[in-house]
Amino acid sequence: MKSLLFSRFPISILSCVATIIFVGMLASCGSPKFKVDGTIEGAPDKSLLLEKSDFHGRWIVVDSVKTNASGHYSLAAEAPASPEIYRLSLEDQFIYFPVDSIESLTVNSNAKNFGRDFSVEGSDQAKALAQFEKELQKLDVANPEAVKKFKLDVFNKYLREARGSIMSYYVLTKVVGNKPLFDPENDSDIKYYGAVATSFGEFRPNDPHAGMLKSVALNAMRRKNKSQGKRQVIQANEITLIDIDLQNEKGKNVKLSDIARNGKPTVVIFSMMNERESPALNIALSDLYKSKGGNVNFYHISFDNDYYRWRDAARNLPWITVIDPSGMTSNAIRSYNVGSLPTFFIYNAAGNLTDRASSIGELKRKL
Repeated sequence: MKSLLFSRFPISILSCVATIIFVGMLASCGSPKFKVDGTIEGAPDKSLLLEKSDFHGRWIVVDSVKTNASGHYSLAAEAPASPEIYRLSLEDQFIYFPVDSIESLTVNSNAKNFGRDFSVEGSDQAKALAQFEKELQKLDVANPEAVKKFKLDVFNKYLREARGSIMSYYVLTKVVGNKPLFDPENDSDIKYYGAVATSFGEFRPNDPHAGMLKSVALNAMRRKNKSQGKRQVIQANEITLIDIDLQNEKGKNVKLSDIARNGKPTVVIFSMMNERESPALNIALSDLYKSKGGNVNFYHISFDNDYYRWRDAARNLPWITVIDPSGMTSNAIRSYNVGSLPTFFIYNAAGNLTDRASSIGELKRKL
């Protein structure tokens, strides 16, 4: 799915703009760079983008280039301060890989099977992530026993000794067919979140991904204990807010943290605005919003690919509405581990994430 941020402009213009920006960055500073090069067979003179997730659910172009007559390309960007996930984008197909510091990676593929048939060289973690993706492609997701065995194998192979790697975060929060591979709503998957969250807490406690994993793990354990009729005292720091910063229908960015810390409970809504069931959902949300008499905040995130239809619909709603131009590849979806739409998250008046719901009825009960 194309990012709406760039969909209004011809790709040739985008390539020029990105190149100018990149050259300007090279001239203005001496920051260390990482490089990605390789060959895309059967893709002469094709536009290729290097994109980085900004942790708020958006993919930002950091460099772009056109392949030569042989399909060869070379891209570069400023090395991240901490490990991050990047991707190569070719005509709405993607290859994901981790970058740590000033690595030089080689990514080869072909135009027909870009994103499915590829190789990544240059770092052990990047090679491991590529191997995971290929193993995942072979998984029969309709076979529960196969999925169960696959997840255990993945944990032992990629997560158990990951020491808070960005790859472990990516693998744990992978969404397959609009459903999370490791689902914190599934009691058997809670142990995986707990293990990876503990690893991040030990080896990368200041990484922003650590707070999200801790939040998900603690909430999953609370839910499990509640369903079993148990009470558990959890001695831990307050669960930090998983922030989102997206554009509203007026073109102004609105941070979730600015809304969720104003002394009222806040509902974060993940949905689509232009689906067949959307009007009924918005009517039900409107009834719930009115019933609270102004004593609750709504922060409504949409993942529509038609910006103008979304904007027209959003203008009719009395609460805060924002759009995520990354669609279903959104980092917000990954950060909150959303497997289906709509999904709702509840922050209490102190700004702490306390619960989630998968239906309006469940949301009403938990509010």
